[in-house]
Amino acid sequence: MIKNSVEECLPSPDPTDHPDYTEAEIQALRRVHSGTADARQQGLFFDYILRACGKDDQSFRPESTRLSDYAEGKRSVALNLLWMLKSAPTKTDPDKISARSIGEQGG
Repeated sequence: MIKNSVEECLPSPDPTDHPDYTEAEIQALRRVHSGTADARQQGLFFDYILRACGKDDQSFRPESTRLSDYAEGKRSVALNLLWMLKSAPTKTDPDKISARSIGEQGG
């Protein structure tokens, strides 16, 4: 459901529900998809993805192991994205990565 601020966007008890979002986040998503997002919109989009994946949500659902498993699956996506962003080894010096074209090999 659309909210007025990120602070109003709360995790649902049911991890299969669509996550809350703001107008700015949906516009950022659309700009990222079209390749026209500025740096602020790119950050807003990435933060939304992490929240939508339940990065800070408790995975355990006492009423259902199925919902617990689903929530942990979502959360693992966020944790993998963070690992890739902060810790994944690359063959290219991090300062040179932004200068490379997609699909280039080597460093």
